[in-house]
Parts: sequence; structure tokens; C-alpha cells
Amino acid sequence: MEPSQSIKSARPRSSEKTTAILEGAIRVFLEQGYVGTTMDRVAIAAGVSKPTLYSHFQDKEGLFNALTAQWVQKTKWATHPQDLLKSQESPKIVLRQLANNILDSCINDPEKINFIRMILGESGRFPELGKAFVRHMDKPILDALTQYLADSPSLNLPDPAAFAHTFMGTLVYFLMSQQMLHGQDIVPMDRDRLVENLMGLITSMN
Repeated sequence: MEPSQSIKSARPRSSEKTTAILEGAIRVFLEQGYVGTTMDRVAIAAGVSKPTLYSHFQDKEGLFNALTAQWVQKTKWATHPQDLLKSQESPKIVLRQLANNILDSCINDPEKINFIRMILGESGRFPELGKAFVRHMDKPILDALTQYLADSPSLNLPDPAAFAHTFMGTLVYFLMSQQMLHGQDIVPMDRDRLVENLMGLITSMN
């Protein structure tokens, strides 16, 4: 079923069953893609009955939305950055740590790379999948980072939101070219070199 314009949320149920369903669902989604995934396949992979599956999630759309939301917690893109951005360290130290955390969260987790590949591959046919990913994964960290840059007394940025997009865009392009598209040998770039130059850009704003 094609996603509607309004992404549905999962119904709160037992955490044990929900965990089993989401673990089964990610395996099926990564193997079959969004189109090839069915609630029957998810029920089998999760080891639950179809009535149990539907009692937790109304449909495939709601299941996928819940799965994406779970990845926010798993990667801590939404929660950890907000804690880090409360640090009293200098912006250069804070932002270097944030950059490395974001890179590590993907480079050290091949399943996450495959999950993002699936989103990119399916979003052309199903725009709501891409929107759900941006809403859950990208927007929280961009909002937190923009607020941090705007509030930092040692920075004087004319457009904190644009700088936040520049910061994240640099990291995302690195992950896409080096990890997702297997371009390490074609356009090689050392991650430490990239991060240090990004920090140099921050320093030049002071």
C-alpha cells in the first residue's frame, strides 16, 4: 500500500512484542525494500501472528514510521546532540565531537547505511517515506544545532540555520560519497582531514 499524505503512528502496546516486530521489520525492509515488504512477511520474521502485528501497527505505513522513529533513539541523532550542545566547552570542541559522533553512528553500523540506501531508493516512488526520514532523523538535529549556533556567545554567525545545513551537508556528502556509493577509491578523503577543515571554517567565523 502506498503511503498516504499523513503518516500514521504506532499504537502503544507491550514493549517486548513491539521490539520483536521492529527487529523483524527492519530485516524484511532491508531485504525486500518498501514495495516488497508485506505485513505477512514481517509477522513471520518477527515470530508473531498477523492479529498481533495489526494490534500493534495499523498498516505497513505506520510500521515503517515507527521503525524510523526507533532509529532516532538508536542513533541518538536527536537526543545525544541536544545533551552535547549544552556543554560549556568551546564551539570548536563541541562541534568536532558532534561531527565525529554523527560519522561514527553510520560508519560503525553497516545496517544503518543500508537503511538509508533503502530510503533514498524508495523515496522517488514514495515521497512520504523520504519526508518521514527527514522529519524524524534530520530535523531534530538541525533544529538543535541551529539553536546552539544562534545562542553561542563566541560565534557571530549571520545565518545560523544556513551554517547548520552547511555543517550537516558536509558530513552527509562525506558519508554518501565514501560509504553509501563506495567512492573511497574514486574521490578519497580522510575523515579527520574533513572534520578539521570543517572546524577551521568555524574558527574563521570568530
